[in-house]
Amino acid sequence: MRSLILITPLLLCAGSARELVASQAAIPEKQDASSQKLKGIVERLNKARNEAGDAYEKATTEEEKNKIIAAWPGKAYLPEFRALAEEAQGTDTAARAWIWVLRLTDNDAKQASEVVQLLLQEHLQSPVMAELSGELRYGADKVGEKSVIEALRAIVAESPHENVRAGALFNLGGVLLESSKPENRSEGRDCFEAVIAEYGSVPFLNSTYKAAAEGYMYELDHLQIGMAAPDFSTVDENGAPWNLADYKGKVVVVDFWGNW
Repeated sequence: MRSLILITPLLLCAGSARELVASQAAIPEKQDASSQKLKGIVERLNKARNEAGDAYEKATTEEEKNKIIAAWPGKAYLPEFRALAEEAQGTDTAARAWIWVLRLTDNDAKQASEVVQLLLQEHLQSPVMAELSGELRYGADKVGEKSVIEALRAIVAESPHENVRAGALFNLGGVLLESSKPENRSEGRDCFEAVIAEYGSVPFLNSTYKAAAEGYMYELDHLQIGMAAPDFSTVDENGAPWNLADYKGKVVVVDFWGNW
């Protein structure tokens, strides 16, 4: 088996109050109080965003909708998250608060990079780094591709938590495969193969990292532009069965959609 010195980043960032505040027995009083404070900030932010979402749905003009989007709740909470991160320094709550700072930091690559470096320096051993891996997966435009790759590598190499390493490696593969550099894309595939070989049984969402990595690789091998679409069977709106192969040689538009 090829040896890879890579990283294990992912585990989608949570953001829900329940995940942010998981209480534990014998947790230090300071950390417990801080985690409750973090829960309160997140709940207020979520409430403000839900209200903004309701207002957007009720808006009748594009002008109204654009104003709501422009004022979308988030940045106003940055000082609270930052202050709490500094107050709870060294705890998992501080790590989560810094990740919120990263989430809410837009168009400020310098500040985003500083937050990532701080998390790597002070919280690399924390299980909360699973959340950072998820943020980094889609943060190349904010932090920079090179910095994201380096950070994910550091998590893979140093985290003592299997699920954190598994997630980081999975996300690293995704970042590398979407890179404009051919050498990165080749290594990205190696990341997914390593995920399957080394972390295949680690739970991920409702399945495992093996299933997620295999799905990603299937897409690479079979679902790219110019490739023949794999055949599949389903039913139409009236319940009548049909196969994609039945339409071979014809123009076909397949619309996949879902709600999240």
